[in-house]
Amino acid sequence: MRRRLIVCLAVLCVLATISGCATRAPAASSAFSYACAAGGDCGAFLTINNAEGQADKLLSAKSDVSSRVELHTVVKDNSGMMKMQQVESIPVPASGTVELKPGAFHVMLFGTNRELKVGDTYKLTLKYENGGESTVNVQVKEKN
Repeated sequence: MRRRLIVCLAVLCVLATISGCATRAPAASSAFSYACAAGGDCGAFLTINNAEGQADKLLSAKSDVSSRVELHTVVKDNSGMMKMQQVESIPVPASGTVELKPGAFHVMLFGTNRELKVGDTYKLTLKYENGGESTVNVQVKEKN
């Protein structure tokens, strides 16, 4: 009886892994933002690589340098002007990469609680639909 239970548990673990229940968070890298005054708004940019065979979505982000963090993209309005627009999620393709960059998808931090100076780093925690959470260090750099 005990042996049968162990075999059943092993089979369930394998099935959970195959079905995506054990999905890892996509890997975030090359995270940066630009210098920003205390109380200012700034974007955070990074590359997300999903090594899993299942698509995922970035649902939200949070940071200790701002109490309000949103996911955004840039769209053209009816008059042809480019403007930021909040999005509910950012798709991360299966076995693929998405780049969050200026003028496209990005993370927006509103009302930073301290000055972000060139050379500083801060943590950004990313929450995914399937992959849970991961934290990346964001490097503050000079705007070119």
